[in-house]
Amino acid sequence: MPDITTILRRDPNTGTANLLAFAEWLAQPTTPCGLIDIQLPHPPTPATLRWLALLLREELAGTIYQPGNTQFVIVVPPGAPATQVAQIERLQTLLHRQAQRLDLSTIPVIRYHHVPADSDPATILQFLIPDTADPGTLLNRLIAQLAALGATLNDQHQFDLDPVTGLPNSFAARQRLEELILTAQRQSQACSVLLMNGDDLRRYNEMSYAAGDQMIRDLATVLREQLRPSDFLARWQTGDQFLAVLPNTGVSGAAALAERLRQRVIERSQLWPLPITISIGIASIPQHGHTAGIALHIAAAALSQAKAAGKNRIVVGRPN
Repeated sequence: MPDITTILRRDPNTGTANLLAFAEWLAQPTTPCGLIDIQLPHPPTPATLRWLALLLREELAGTIYQPGNTQFVIVVPPGAPATQVAQIERLQTLLHRQAQRLDLSTIPVIRYHHVPADSDPATILQFLIPDTADPGTLLNRLIAQLAALGATLNDQHQFDLDPVTGLPNSFAARQRLEELILTAQRQSQACSVLLMNGDDLRRYNEMSYAAGDQMIRDLATVLREQLRPSDFLARWQTGDQFLAVLPNTGVSGAAALAERLRQRVIERSQLWPLPITISIGIASIPQHGHTAGIALHIAAAALSQAKAAGKNRIVVGRPN
């Protein structure tokens, strides 16, 4: 489970490392590496930034930093010049192909820089500004980014919320799950976990990433409407995955509720652009273990089984 120091170094919208994390990387002695610098000409919407970050995570093997709202910097292992050129061309082709889905009116500028060992921060920063910019421009830009980061850190509430659905995010969900399990153990009651994943997000993303976000919001609404007031619902990790915690509920009650959710999603989504289904993995305390980590592990394994068995189904986990 990430601690608060890790959370404060992540952008709450994209999940990438933020300016604070980037500054800490700059301050460390550097080993030879490559920098892929992606600069957008205009500040995009939060949704565009979020989906662009997801594409970069899928495409590139490296640490992704987001120093500001118009730039991503990816630290990658050094490579041969031909490999570097091919990587940049592949990324440019991907962004051209995905421009409409990402709602990008202009394709970002992508540059590669080789960073020698023991490069100082000023040298590295010079790589990351346009060739026509002067040191004053760089200083003004860094000050503006630091001020924006300060405003972000002042709003602690956002670190607990998922930006797409407004539900609690994975960090808040893990904390709440541990609290509910402790309460259940003190009261000698059961507590169950539903790990739910939509089966059709890719089809929506093929329409547009905005359509994918809207489907995730609609799915969250359906799930929330069917849960009881005492139940807890959060968006889990990325994509269309959700976590529900059911206090005072054993395996049989959790399975019955899961089936109601599965059926309701099928019914409600008939009115959406594309009907969808969900798969659900179930774990319960104390039947499957005594900690949040064990419950999540078993529920995740059960969800994987549901997906592998053909999706649109419920699987109850097995104790380790």
